[in-house]
Amino acid sequence: MEKNRFFDRLAEGKLSRRDFHRSLAAMGLGAVTTYSFSRPAGAAAAGGDLKYYTWAGYDIPDIMQGYVKKYGTPPTFSLFGGTEEAFQKLQSGFTTDVAHPCVEDVARWHKLKMIKPLDTAKLKYWKDVWPELLALPGANIDGEHYILPFDWGNGSLLYRSDKVQPEEMSWKLAFDEKYKGQISMYNATPTVSVAGLALGINPYEFSEEDGAKIKAYLMKQRALVRFYWDAPADYQQAMASGEILIAYAWNDGLAAMKKQGIPVEYMTPKEGILSWTCGLVHMANSTVPDEQVYDFLDAMSSPESGKFMIEQYGYGHCNKDSFKIADQKIVADLGFASPSNLFQHSVFETEVSPEMEQRRNKIFEDVKAG
Repeated sequence: MEKNRFFDRLAEGKLSRRDFHRSLAAMGLGAVTTYSFSRPAGAAAAGGDLKYYTWAGYDIPDIMQGYVKKYGTPPTFSLFGGTEEAFQKLQSGFTTDVAHPCVEDVARWHKLKMIKPLDTAKLKYWKDVWPELLALPGANIDGEHYILPFDWGNGSLLYRSDKVQPEEMSWKLAFDEKYKGQISMYNATPTVSVAGLALGINPYEFSEEDGAKIKAYLMKQRALVRFYWDAPADYQQAMASGEILIAYAWNDGLAAMKKQGIPVEYMTPKEGILSWTCGLVHMANSTVPDEQVYDFLDAMSSPESGKFMIEQYGYGHCNKDSFKIADQKIVADLGFASPSNLFQHSVFETEVSPEMEQRRNKIFEDVKAG
């Protein structure tokens, strides 16, 4: 989830990536969801005592079974469409025990003393978390960890391998005039990131001069693009029919196409594959016992939780062992055969200033307007 999170937050009023996968849950954005389960005898607290503020699609017991087993019920869920929305609501006085921002959000939340450092000695699966995720800017601040990087994924080019033979593994394929009218790009600012990387420009920090180069490059691409997609189903249907041959996509698009028997490949561009990661933070104004928060974090970071995330959502998970117990065909189809290799070739979404975010948005809106 892109600024958005790749991967993937609210993009100019569009539904989040999670919302695409969980359309039913999206109908309840902003609402509080509770579940009723029998409470086991002797439970020290009710599961619903813990409040969890998260993306639509993470409000299900399947990804926190250890917690449900101990406390009898899931937490009380509140849902947001994007982390800027979550930030503003929390700043206005909304309270929760655990929230689900992205790594690039952590520095701002920490600066405003909204979150507590994690006691990693209390986290059962900490040693099993991908070290590359723990080393990301924002994941480690002054030697302390403020986020458990729970989920992650990629954004790259998906192409019909029976009809497209790239001269090199590069983002420039999305700008190849040979495929005019057969390209689909994401209707959000990650498309600006693609152009930046293709030009050798840092997509998250660039000058006005470099911004002009990105804009000019995207204006040329505009004539090649058949459509900018809002929901993954848009490009997937067009790719399956042969209407388009190249699309910006997330990992789940690769799995969906392969499931249909469509010959496709998912690129790891030489300039770097776009990557995102979000995670769980312990709010400073949390009211439940720390033990209950850590029980929840343990459940979410368990291999079983990761297996569900990989197989059902097509997202990567923090626990390395998740990839060992998940269906190996699905793991391969998602491009997750070697997460460490992906991380080495990743350009992770990073925090950007409001001015830079405005610059990125204006470039894309100007390009779409022609």
